[in-house]
Order: sequence, then structure tokens, then C-alpha cells
Amino acid sequence: MALETARHEPAQSSARGDDTRRRLIDAALHIFGTYGFEGTSTRAVADKAGANLAAIPYYFGSKEGLYRAVAQSIVEDGSSEMLPVIQRIDEALSRKHLEREAGLALLHELLNTFSSMVIGSRRAAGWSRFIMREQLQPGAAFEILFEGLMHRVGQTFIKILAHLTGKPASDPRIAVLSQMVLGQALIFQNCGESVLRLLGWKEFSVDKVSLIQGVLRDNVDLILEPRAKRVSPAARKPRRKGA
Repeated sequence: MALETARHEPAQSSARGDDTRRRLIDAALHIFGTYGFEGTSTRAVADKAGANLAAIPYYFGSKEGLYRAVAQSIVEDGSSEMLPVIQRIDEALSRKHLEREAGLALLHELLNTFSSMVIGSRRAAGWSRFIMREQLQPGAAFEILFEGLMHRVGQTFIKILAHLTGKPASDPRIAVLSQMVLGQALIFQNCGESVLRLLGWKEFSVDKVSLIQGVLRDNVDLILEPRAKRVSPAARKPRRKGA
């Protein structure tokens, strides 16, 4: 019996340690995002996490280490959602022939996954405050965010858009287009309160997010529609009888 107890103790201790570390990161994400690095005290983080103050240097080394760990957690959580579709797109583009409809379906899936991640999620709201601070004053955490997630997502949009437009991925217009497409989703997170008020919504519920995604897909389809198939505004106007 003593031997059996000894076997379970390390696993239980490890689980408790993982839980404490996770609670500290979650608490730090909220407080760093709200007050910034300088305005945050490790005592406030420990109190919110319900952890001992000594747990921060134990798990992260320092306040700076905790800050970087928060950025890394965003990368890991975001990658877990985005990586499956990113891998499917990479595999599809590695083939010699990818039909336009199949490529467009992959772009839709990428856009749906990205928009689901950033719109209407409490977790994404916490990410947004933290990321916006790093956008305004880039530091070591920004490098973690950019290299670990932003760059990978951005490059995937560029590659699939380049394929669908028949232009090289190095074309700066494709890079600009990718940011415009991403921006159509990000505005609902970064300007969430004003968007909700303008639309008369209380929250980004599942049906509202679905509506947004449908409009995003329509916009992208219009942008990518071959010029030969586009109808000019003049051609859309009904002709007068007798004209």
C-alpha cells in the first residue's frame, strides 16, 4: 500500500503544479492586459490566482518570465485552433494541381476558423487587451506572439490568396490584401463595444458570429471573383422600357 501511495504522489504533485501554473497565467493575462506590465504587481497576480507569491519565481523565474509565459500561452492556444487548417492548406498547396473551388473552400475554412477564434470569445477578449498593448509598445512578448502565431497565420493567408489570384506570394499587393481580409474579422474584436452598439446587438452570440462569417466569405468571394465575370454597376441597372 505504501508503495502504491508513493507512485501516485509525484503525479498528484505534478497535476497540482500544472494547475497552479495555469491559474497564474490566466490571472496574469487579465491583469497585464488591463494594467500593462508596469502597472501590474506580482502580488495582484498571485492573489487573483489564489496562489502563493513565491509560486511566480518558482514557475517563471521573474515577473518578466511570467509576462513572456502569458505570450507563449496565447501562441499555444491559438496554434491549437489554427494549426489543423493551416496544415491542410500547406498540404493542398504542395500538390501540383489545386482546383479553384477547393482552394476557395480552404480559404473559407481558414477565415471561419480565424474569425471563430477572435470574435465573441472571452478568451480572445483577454488576448486582445494583451496583444494591443504589445502592438503599441512591442517588446520581447511581441516577438513571441509574432513569430509563434501571427506570422504563421498571416503567411497562410498570403499563400492561399496568391494561389487563388494567380499572383506570386511575394507580390506586395497580396500581402496587403491578406491584412485587409484579416482586418475584416479583427475589427469585431478590437472595436467590439462600438460595433455592438452600432449594430444594436448585446453580444457576439453564435448566430451573430455565423452572420459575420457569412458576410466575410461573401466579401472575399467578391474580391477574388475573376474580372471577366464581374458586372459593372452600369450593367446592373435595369433598362427603361422603350429605351
